[in-house]
Amino acid sequence: MNEELELFVEDVDEQLTFMENALISMQEDGVDDESVGALFRAMHTIKGTAGMFGFDDVVGFAHVAENLLSDVRDGKVELNEEMIETFLQSKDHAQTLVDLAVDGEALDAQVQAKNDNLLAILKSMLPDAKKNLLKIDAEILQEQEGGEKTWHISLRLKPHFFASGMDIINILNFFNILGEVKKLLCIDTNIPALKDINPTEAYIGYEILFLSDAAYAEIEEIFEFVMDDVVLEIFEATDMDMLQALCDSEEGLREELVFAGFDNASRVRSAGVKEKELEKTEVKETKKETKKEAKKETKKSFSLRVDSSKIDQLINQISEMVIANAKVTQRADVLDDNELSESATILSDMLEEIRTGIMNIRMVQVGDSFNKFKRIVNDVAKKVDKEIDFEIVGGETELDKMVVEKISDPLMHMLRNSIDHGIETPQERKAVGKSPKGHVSLKTYPDAGTIVIEISDDGRGLPRDKILAKAITNGLVEENNNLSDKEIYNLIFAAGLSTAEKVSDISGRGVGMDVVKRNIEALRGTVEIDSKPNEGSLFTIRLPLTLAIIDGFLIQSGNTKYIIPLEMIQECIELDAHYKKEMDGNEFINLRDSMLPLLDVRSYLDEQETQSQRENIVVVRYGEYKVGMMVDELFGEFQTVIKPLGEVFNNVVGISGGTILGSGEVALIFDIPKLIEHKLREINSHGGT
Repeated sequence: MNEELELFVEDVDEQLTFMENALISMQEDGVDDESVGALFRAMHTIKGTAGMFGFDDVVGFAHVAENLLSDVRDGKVELNEEMIETFLQSKDHAQTLVDLAVDGEALDAQVQAKNDNLLAILKSMLPDAKKNLLKIDAEILQEQEGGEKTWHISLRLKPHFFASGMDIINILNFFNILGEVKKLLCIDTNIPALKDINPTEAYIGYEILFLSDAAYAEIEEIFEFVMDDVVLEIFEATDMDMLQALCDSEEGLREELVFAGFDNASRVRSAGVKEKELEKTEVKETKKETKKEAKKETKKSFSLRVDSSKIDQLINQISEMVIANAKVTQRADVLDDNELSESATILSDMLEEIRTGIMNIRMVQVGDSFNKFKRIVNDVAKKVDKEIDFEIVGGETELDKMVVEKISDPLMHMLRNSIDHGIETPQERKAVGKSPKGHVSLKTYPDAGTIVIEISDDGRGLPRDKILAKAITNGLVEENNNLSDKEIYNLIFAAGLSTAEKVSDISGRGVGMDVVKRNIEALRGTVEIDSKPNEGSLFTIRLPLTLAIIDGFLIQSGNTKYIIPLEMIQECIELDAHYKKEMDGNEFINLRDSMLPLLDVRSYLDEQETQSQRENIVVVRYGEYKVGMMVDELFGEFQTVIKPLGEVFNNVVGISGGTILGSGEVALIFDIPKLIEHKLREINSHGGT
């Protein structure tokens, strides 16, 4: 797929996603003029860009949908629930047509049947179906010949036209979609001598005679994307005043039009000779002259689309620079060279700024991606005959785009489960005194250097006893266990554990939730469950902000150096004699009237004893939990490039990756959530609190 086609696919995806979100929003909040206008523009954009690539099936379908949206926008048709549902189906079908067109595949019988059916439905909703029928093929054009007009289009490219990125040939080819080009004359009189040509500027223009039943506005929309980059005039070929003004506005144009056989130009040949003798100030002021008034150029802000692989490559290069700079800094310290140390510090600051800037490029608001879940919730709710009030909170929260894409499938599965299993039927909800409409919420917010995603519902809650019984039957836990409610609820993430009484095509086969947890953990995230009978369930997912580079804190325990993610560190304190006496063989200290559990890193990872002069406690926090990590040395902040470790470390709980220090040593990166989970499990197994 070439670059232009990739940009087309990306643009269509954005437009279709916008349409879906807008239509779902209309179902929930009602119809407003601004949204209808935006829907029309989205469908028009799809039609226009597809026409440039010659995707006639897409253009034909989009044109009918666009006509209906135009009538809705003009108040000729009321946008009702049935029509919104039809447009949602049209959005899905448009995606299918685009996919087939991009792959170069023809419509099969099934897709063609759906295409014809949707077109018939869309046309039936038009106020005057015959008047608004799409006319593309030659036979239909001939049938409607009585309503066609010959239009004269005069086009001049402004010098900066090429900077627009548009291809004039594709634009001109689009005329063949709306009608038939009878005459096309290239105007090259403004091309300067070879020595004066600027290859980045445009000098040519076109005169076109065009036969079509399209309205003025439809023809003008062909140039919608380049309106600021061209001088354009459109008028009916029978408009003698406009033609005369056009001929008088450009020296030699009349002769060129006559020579090229433009009929209307020859009709005014004699009249034109007389008119030519008049001063231009006496020429009737026309629409042409108004449009040709000089426009004040304004500086425009624009978005730049970049292939995500290029950003990934840039991040990898920055990562290697961070490692190389660490070596320079290390060498400067060894040599005790002040100038070198100062330069290394400046370089470190610059790299930090560049790193932050690049990472910000990858950060996107989650709401843009999460809005698609509205359609999923809507479709699933209809399928299971339930009424759902779905709410997205915190859509402005930013997260690495790669993380957003990878978390999408797990979230979709969990939402479907909430609707299918969590929310009761309207009759069941009424019976227990609830509103017949269930509530499902998707909430996102930052917390302690992580992003928290919560999926909650006000349904029946998880069946604690059923989950435990099934887990015992499957041999996941022993019959005489001492599991907390939270631990029992988390058993649903075990493979093959389903308490559904019947299997549906939505959920209930015992597959999926284990994959959900695996996918979340692959992103260095965690997921927890809280549930109350007849009140609902809450799924809490915590994810790192990014997957590439983090701000870390370098420590040492035994003979090994480790990195603790800086955003999870609350404070560092010295493990002095007072605290040691307070511990008295226990793994707790009293930190400002709060019991803080301790994790001895040296003991946990079987490190050798050292003769460190001082022991320290690094207090880390994840969510609502805190743990003090007992370490030997504190070295301070360190820009950390996350490198994956081999399979030998897969079973080491609490290690998520590694990084390379300036000395060439490898430092291991702690997985704080896993360490805290391990410590809490250890406390519970010993009956601690």
